[in-house]
Amino acid sequence: MSNKNNERAEVRIMAEIKLVRVDYRLIHGQVVARWLKVCPVRRIVLVDDVLGSDEFMSDIYKMAVPKGTDVDMVTIDKAKEVLDNTDDTVFLISKDIETCLKLVEKGVELPAINVGAVPNEEGRKLITTGVAISQKELDMLEELNSKGIEITVQPMPEISAISFDAVKRKM
Repeated sequence: MSNKNNERAEVRIMAEIKLVRVDYRLIHGQVVARWLKVCPVRRIVLVDDVLGSDEFMSDIYKMAVPKGTDVDMVTIDKAKEVLDNTDDTVFLISKDIETCLKLVEKGVELPAINVGAVPNEEGRKLITTGVAISQKELDMLEELNSKGIEITVQPMPEISAISFDAVKRKM
């Protein structure tokens, strides 16, 4: 017979990820001015191996965020730990699609991914203004999508999101 007074219910804190965005510019005016208005959160988690290890540059990026919004700059390896120990609503930003795939491989549960800004460089196909994707990136998005993660392309909140099926047709 168990003693109910001695039983403890485990309370698990973890982040409530409201938006996952791929944006090579990371934190910039568009994120602050537009996305935080349509998707208000208490915390931004920026995942980048370079910035996550550079305190000086992290401080510069933090200055671009409005007061009242906390910011964590973390490496891919630290992201799950930070998210698992954060009891906040979160806007997660990564510089590239590959980072999102690595996060999922490390056990981070991403509800959906908004591909917002990927530069139009050689070897990439322009999907919409500000978003160009290579075949390798499309394959990574396909892998993420096969895990049940909704993929959309949407450079700004005022522009309708492009479905992953429409992205594949453009490639």
